[in-house]
Amino acid sequence: MTSTENTTAHDFWHLHIMLWQASGLSQASYCRQQALHTHQFSYWKRKFLADHEPVDPEPKAGFARVQVAADVAKLSSPGLSLSFRDGTRLTGIAQNNMALIKQLIEVLR
Repeated sequence: MTSTENTTAHDFWHLHIMLWQASGLSQASYCRQQALHTHQFSYWKRKFLADHEPVDPEPKAGFARVQVAADVAKLSSPGLSLSFRDGTRLTGIAQNNMALIKQLIEVLR
């Protein structure tokens, strides 16, 4: 493969990997939809990861498990707060007011 062909292949696969990530499809589904060979797709994806090219520039959203030490939890904290997408914020959430918080959440939905 010549240098020009290699650059063209590099750009081609890099574009497809970025489009695949934005699509939300599985690799197999994306490859079927685009008539690509899955083994070639996997090869180039591994190659980009090995070259440390940013294949996924956006961080993943998610949850993390947090464990609070008992003595920290007993400090006089204002409790938890909950922020909604529309800017509404509930503060002072504690074990002793969960029933009220559940009712408020139902009203705000």
